[in-house]
Amino acid sequence: MKYMGSKARIAKDISPIINQIIKDNGITLYIEPFVGGANMIQHIECQKRHGYDNNKYLISFWEKIQQGWNPLTEVEMTREYYGFVRDDPDHFEPEYVALCGFCATYNAKWFGGYAGTVKTKINTYRNYYDEAVRNVLKQRPYIQSVQFACSDYRQLQAEGALIYCDPPYQGTTGYKDDFDHEAYWEWVRRMSQKNIVLCSEYTAPPDFECIWTKELTTTLDKNSRIKAVEKLFIPMKEGAA
Repeated sequence: MKYMGSKARIAKDISPIINQIIKDNGITLYIEPFVGGANMIQHIECQKRHGYDNNKYLISFWEKIQQGWNPLTEVEMTREYYGFVRDDPDHFEPEYVALCGFCATYNAKWFGGYAGTVKTKINTYRNYYDEAVRNVLKQRPYIQSVQFACSDYRQLQAEGALIYCDPPYQGTTGYKDDFDHEAYWEWVRRMSQKNIVLCSEYTAPPDFECIWTKELTTTLDKNSRIKAVEKLFIPMKEGAA
């Protein structure tokens, strides 16, 4: 799924690292507290895979997709329909709210503006909503065994699991004040006492070790692009410097 902060572009870089750690340590439980677009979890090879998110609409969407739902045969995604759902989400089933909020919106930003069929610079037409849904349907075979649930990451308890975290990045648009990063890193430290925890971010506290990096160009809007270095961190062991 196209998703803000998605790891779709680097999943094939990071997932082999995760899968090797799972194999080397005989881990049977893989957890994502911020499953988002499920772009990482679909590549993970583990006996049990759990995907959590605090967005109830998103979780209902994934559960419905697992059940065989094809939105393209049930919904005519017009600008008017998008507006109805955006303005009165309680009137619609949660999976339809997620469908509009993620698949029919500009740049996958939650209700960031309707994105349907547009005319390109070379005078062809492109249906962004149709493309988004078809990409989701391609994921279905790879997420069938995932157990999805709506939960805040702070409520999760586990032991002997591999936990991969892809939280809202510090300082990025929309998350500057809504996500307590200090509390998050403290939670990671605590969970690392009984689990292996890997974290994607641009930066991390000094007691975390970077084990992988890659520079990517990120598109903020049609006129703005920035370069950023994606990193994968793991808490240092006690005594390490």
